[in-house]
Amino acid sequence: MLSNNLSDETGRLCALERHNALCYASEASFDQITGLMQTILGLKMVSVSLITKDKQVLKARQGFELNESSRTNAFCALTIQSYDPLVVEDTHEDARLCDNPYVTGEPFVRCYIGAPLTTTDGYNIGTVCAFDTYPRKFTAQEANIVTRFADLIMNQFELRNMADRDFLTQLPNRRNFEAGLQQELGRLSQNNGTATLAVIDIDHFKQVNDRLGHSSGDRVLREFATILAKNCRANDLVARLGGEEFAVFLPDTRIETARIWADRMRQEVADASFDAENAVRVTISVGLAVLDGTITPFDAISRLADNALFAAKRQGRNRVVAA
Repeated sequence: MLSNNLSDETGRLCALERHNALCYASEASFDQITGLMQTILGLKMVSVSLITKDKQVLKARQGFELNESSRTNAFCALTIQSYDPLVVEDTHEDARLCDNPYVTGEPFVRCYIGAPLTTTDGYNIGTVCAFDTYPRKFTAQEANIVTRFADLIMNQFELRNMADRDFLTQLPNRRNFEAGLQQELGRLSQNNGTATLAVIDIDHFKQVNDRLGHSSGDRVLREFATILAKNCRANDLVARLGGEEFAVFLPDTRIETARIWADRMRQEVADASFDAENAVRVTISVGLAVLDGTITPFDAISRLADNALFAAKRQGRNRVVAA
């Protein structure tokens, strides 16, 4: 049974971020779903939308051209307020929508049917909906069809979220990180911005596994991931790259500020005791590389940060080195 989280907007936005749904552009799988829904319902316009703090972002659409809109004007902002479908047979007769700019102007919406995209823990992160330019009566079966399409789309998001997460730490994995980083690099090159990439390695981690076993090592990795995530901002990209190696992309962050951040985290890890049963103590080495928009290939950036990390290890570990 779903938890009723309709009034928890902070949790809803966290769920949206957790599912990485905004990372996906309109693509074939969603286009196929919206195309099929368009055919079955016989309506001109269909979309898959995600609702952020202040915007409606369209991930797929049929019959019209729109990438995003204000949340204030979005029909779907009403749909996410319930777990049931929203059915509007004539917008001119609905006090909530009759003055909406998408009713009085293009695309002149007169009928609408939509269902929320609900996560397994009860958060509505968006909708799938269909609409047209004439009034229409909808049947209970049609409302059920839209709900089933919403379930299908949400299943895709859930499966992708699982595929993009590291199973042990629940941090994003390398594939997810690289995809997000490529987007950020594009933004940097357009805005001539500055950012820093940090590559982090737990020192002598193999000794933990050899001495205490992999179960203890897994607990250390999970607890370290918690510390790492706690020290990151909402717009930072953080991931487990593999083994005991992690990475953080710090947008709009100069190397001096990143060094202070990394050294503070390094000290917190050194002071912490991991795996309560065994009281494991570990340290970390951190390599930093600054991005100024001129270097865009991921391999080149990663190589700079890796070289700095190797330098930190050569210099004795438990330290921060900038490329």
